[in-house]
Amino acid sequence: MQGGVLCIAALAVLPLAACGGGSSSRLSAADYRARITKISQEASTAESHVALGLRAQTLAELRQRLDAFSADTQRIGDEVAKLKPPQNAAAANAELAQGMHETARATHKVSAVVARLHTPREAITYLESNPANNKGAHEVNDALAKLQKLGYASGGS
Repeated sequence: MQGGVLCIAALAVLPLAACGGGSSSRLSAADYRARITKISQEASTAESHVALGLRAQTLAELRQRLDAFSADTQRIGDEVAKLKPPQNAAAANAELAQGMHETARATHKVSAVVARLHTPREAITYLESNPANNKGAHEVNDALAKLQKLGYASGGS
C-alpha cells in the first residue's frame, strides 16, 4: 500500500532522539545513540497504531488514530528539539525535529479532511492517494540518512 497515511505512518518507525533534559551540556555519542534507540520503540508503537486505521470500521476510529499519531509525532518532535546532540549531529537533529513537527501538522490537516468524508473506505482511498506529508517525509528521511552516516541511527526499520 502507499499514499498519505502510509507515508505518514512510515515516518514514525524512523529512529528518533528522546528528550535531552535540562542539562546544558551535549550528550555523548553513546548517550545519543541510546536515546535514539529508546524513542525508536515509541515511534514504532505510534506507527503500528496509526497503520491500524487502514482497517477502521468507522470514520471516528480512523480520525482517533490519525489524531493520536499527530499528537505523538508532535511530542516526539518536541523531545528531539530539546535534545542536545553531539555537535556533528546538531543540524540533522534540528532537521529531524522540524520534519516530525511538519508530519504532525500534515496529519492534523488530513484528519480534518477525513472528518468531512462519508465512509471509512472513502477516507482510506483519500489517504492512500494524498501526498500530504511530502515536506515532512523529506525532512525526516534526510535527517535520518545524515544520522545513519554519522553512526547515530541504524539502517532499516
